[in-house]
Amino acid sequence: MKKIVLLSLALLVVSATLAAQQNSTVQEKQQQPSEQEMAMVQRINEAQMSGGDSDFYEAQQAYIDYLESRQEWDKYYRTWLNRVIYEVNHKRFHRAFAEIHYITEHIKEFHQEQYLYIPNMGLGFFYNGSNLPEMGEKFFRRALQGIDVKKEPVAVFNVYLSLAQSLSFKRPAEAMACLDSLPQQMLANPMYESGVLGYRCIIANKMGDREAFYRYFAKYDSIRQNLPAQFNAANLQQVMVCHHLMQNDYRQALAWCDSLDVPLVATELRINVYEQMGDWERAFRGSQLKDSLVHADERETLELQFADMAHDIDLLQAEQDKAEMQRIQLVIVGVMAVAIIALLIGMLVYRHRKNRRLKEQFLMLQEARRSTEAGQAIRRAFVSTIQQKLKSPINVLMGYARIFNNPSFLLKPEERPKRYNDILAAARNIESLIDPVLDSFAQGTTGITDEERNICMEALRSPLLTLMSTTEIIIDGHGQIPRDEYIQLRAIVCHNAYHVATSTHQLILFSLYGDDIPTPKQDRAELNEIVRSILNSYDHHPSAISNIDKDLNVTTAFKTDVADDVIVYVSPLLQDLLNCLLNNADKYATGGTVLVGCHDDGDGTYSISVTNEGPVIPANVAERIFEPFVRLSSDERSLGIGLPLARHLAISMGYNITLDLEYTNGARFVVTGI
Repeated sequence: MKKIVLLSLALLVVSATLAAQQNSTVQEKQQQPSEQEMAMVQRINEAQMSGGDSDFYEAQQAYIDYLESRQEWDKYYRTWLNRVIYEVNHKRFHRAFAEIHYITEHIKEFHQEQYLYIPNMGLGFFYNGSNLPEMGEKFFRRALQGIDVKKEPVAVFNVYLSLAQSLSFKRPAEAMACLDSLPQQMLANPMYESGVLGYRCIIANKMGDREAFYRYFAKYDSIRQNLPAQFNAANLQQVMVCHHLMQNDYRQALAWCDSLDVPLVATELRINVYEQMGDWERAFRGSQLKDSLVHADERETLELQFADMAHDIDLLQAEQDKAEMQRIQLVIVGVMAVAIIALLIGMLVYRHRKNRRLKEQFLMLQEARRSTEAGQAIRRAFVSTIQQKLKSPINVLMGYARIFNNPSFLLKPEERPKRYNDILAAARNIESLIDPVLDSFAQGTTGITDEERNICMEALRSPLLTLMSTTEIIIDGHGQIPRDEYIQLRAIVCHNAYHVATSTHQLILFSLYGDDIPTPKQDRAELNEIVRSILNSYDHHPSAISNIDKDLNVTTAFKTDVADDVIVYVSPLLQDLLNCLLNNADKYATGGTVLVGCHDDGDGTYSISVTNEGPVIPANVAERIFEPFVRLSSDERSLGIGLPLARHLAISMGYNITLDLEYTNGARFVVTGI
């Protein structure tokens, strides 16, 4: 996961500062604030949360004047620092820098040098907000050197917390160690503790330490639930985004992103969510928005540099008495101002043009996407209609294949014409829909080449024609075909009926789900029970899948190491997925048992394996078998779509399928992530 920018730390520090003023510590030996003072602090809090600049400035100035009149310099300068943080959070760096300068001048004028750590903290916030964490670290360390640890535990707490923010950008482990250095007596206050725990959660998430994250989150959420009035919500949105990403709950993660009122932070959080989701298109759009926000910050920083340079020149001019020197300096200032303004204008024009091009490309991409989605929706609706039309003839063929697969079942001579006419009608119905099925498949996101279309035609039409011609022979020879010859013809009908039915069904499913669109898993079931049910309903057709002259004794069995009360959420497509694997296992089994197993993977997920006894698949083709229409043997005439369909169905349900290369007695396929 990429880093999460932690600009909300400034809000945490502000809350800590104001809380310290409202609840003075024993170490500082301050008197309890008056009702008037508490009302002023409350007014600042409300104005800050409401986002109204004029209300905040007015409330803060009133409180500063009150503190100055009482000469309470510690609160006075911390409240002034609050103004700097407010400007940084709102990306007004020029104002923030000017306020830091005024604080420094005031400290010098009133000889309060013990509070010089305050402007150093302000510069730390300034550079962190300007995406220069190395400079922020430098000034926070300077601030630590100027603080009396015993007299100013609140200040030490805030500086260590701010220093951790600077370190977290590139050195999260050091940031966590920095949090370990916080004064422990401060953490007895739930407001401070919850703020630090929230920040620990964010850093642990960035380090990928799941155990540490859940340990800190448990304490953090406990304070949030049980002590809401004392809970520090400065980084709540970022912590909850991390929490839901840990659980792969992307919808809730995005909802928490939407609750953030800092555009850059919200945008970077959304990019993290989209990248973990694999939604690269929205991640790209988020990156574009992030770039535009960063460009705006860079532009304001450049303006600040110009203002700072002009200020230095003004000071130099004030120190010079000679008019000629003043004139030269004014010319220099004018030239530099024109040059910088020209540079700013050039940058703005360039960025405007670039953003316009990006916007045009974005709109084109949106239009193309809408067109594609509309076309895919129409195609999927068309395929679904074909699927409904094919359901009845496929069921007819599967039903008769199931019956004819039992050698002891015999039709009475007078029953044969009716039954075989049903088979012939179903086969002709499927034949009439083969071309529309292939056309719809060709228009999907995966598409097929002419060669692949020919493979489909060969794999479907050849057994279909054989099925129809054999059925017609049986119908025409009613009552005249010897028993042995009739049994052989019926085996051919069984083989081709099953082949046509399963191949057509798989091709329809591949056309519908070959684009890996996520499928909801809404059915709640016991894992062992659902797998047993699928296995029991599976039609075991060794003669229909392998060579009809091949007499194989293949059986099926179920084995599990999962408790019967384990509940999972599944999709109805799980049955089609396992049927594909069972068909493949039957097709290549040389005897023995096709074993279906359920396994506990030990990480909170489960897996299903399907194993047969037969030829071993070489490691160099372990991935090729999952490509559609791939035939490993030149003699093979199958559709070659069973395993690719199984993988696409698995992906659409959030699973994965692999070939177990360590199994050497045949082939074992494992579905993981259940």
